[in-house]
Amino acid sequence: MPKIEASHHAHVKPVDRAQAARLLLELLYRVHYVVGMKVQDTLRTSDGLDRHQTAVLWIIRSEGTDGRSISRKYVEKQLTSWYDISSSAISKAIRGLASKDIGFLYITESPNSGREKLIELTPDGVSFMQKMTRNGSAMCEWYLNNMSQWESEVDVCLFIYTKISALFGKMIDAERRDAGEPVAYAAPQESVLHHPLTHVITDKSYSWEDIPTVPREYVPLMQLNIFFPIHYKAGNKLELVMRSGTGLSRQQIIILLLMFGEGENHSKMARKRIEAALSSWLELTSSSVSKAIRSLTTREVGLLTIDESPESGREKIVQLTPKGRKFISKLVESGVSYLQTLVDQLGDDELDMVVHIFARTNAIFDGYPGPFRVG
Repeated sequence: MPKIEASHHAHVKPVDRAQAARLLLELLYRVHYVVGMKVQDTLRTSDGLDRHQTAVLWIIRSEGTDGRSISRKYVEKQLTSWYDISSSAISKAIRGLASKDIGFLYITESPNSGREKLIELTPDGVSFMQKMTRNGSAMCEWYLNNMSQWESEVDVCLFIYTKISALFGKMIDAERRDAGEPVAYAAPQESVLHHPLTHVITDKSYSWEDIPTVPREYVPLMQLNIFFPIHYKAGNKLELVMRSGTGLSRQQIIILLLMFGEGENHSKMARKRIEAALSSWLELTSSSVSKAIRSLTTREVGLLTIDESPESGREKIVQLTPKGRKFISKLVESGVSYLQTLVDQLGDDELDMVVHIFARTNAIFDGYPGPFRVG
């Protein structure tokens, strides 16, 4: 476990702990939406699968028994907690994967209960999963090759993503126990690489000097394994926290967060940009996105206005109303409050690391050349 020379990370700016949760919210927004969707695009491997089907396969690969089978109820529980999606829509996605046209899944009765169903990869499904993993590993190799401001920056990256995903998992499980809900456990795949500190990483705070070196031949696959819980579990949990109690749909909330995160003065954006982002992220038609935007402009909701662009009468500008800005402020505060619980479990060095790594991730993926396809 070599020591990291101070000079190697001396340029990392210390984070003001009082502002850390707010800063982390801004960075995690982009890691979840912008980076996470690009990771999904690589994992899809072809245009034949939608995002929900990709998530089903990756849950099997990441959390299933031997990476090949899992309870359908477990998958449904995960997806309904992540997405604004019905159980019937999830069943449709699973049936599509089991159809003759795709043929990646078997659906069978569980040996433990005739009422339970198992979903299991077919030989074609196994082959496709291997292809997904190769493509994802190629993407992560590109990403980590760019994580090179100092020799051990890759090790810091792997540590931070592992710790953040572990803390989110701990917080989610605690909330389920407090609510009297069962914690969903799935048998881990033995062959999936995990960080050396995975089982003890939440036990204490670590300094720069404590970060272990990971053999470089393992790092692409390890990073790929970490991207799954960061995007699906951590990102979607934060989104759910911010949406809770608002009465708005996931589509509507994402429009508002997109405008706040990437809009001019956090409040204004060309409608074309919103349509392009949501069409890609949520696989919606342009008319569906337009309908979601218009639903936020009604007299009853009153969070947005749509105006002509001063540069072109054919362009439309979407802008937050005063009511919309107050609404966004409440969303942000709920997200900050939730992330403060996370910040409180990080040491000062770890706080500096997470802000640095999330910012570096966003900067690197700005030059994303994918989706990666290696055959």
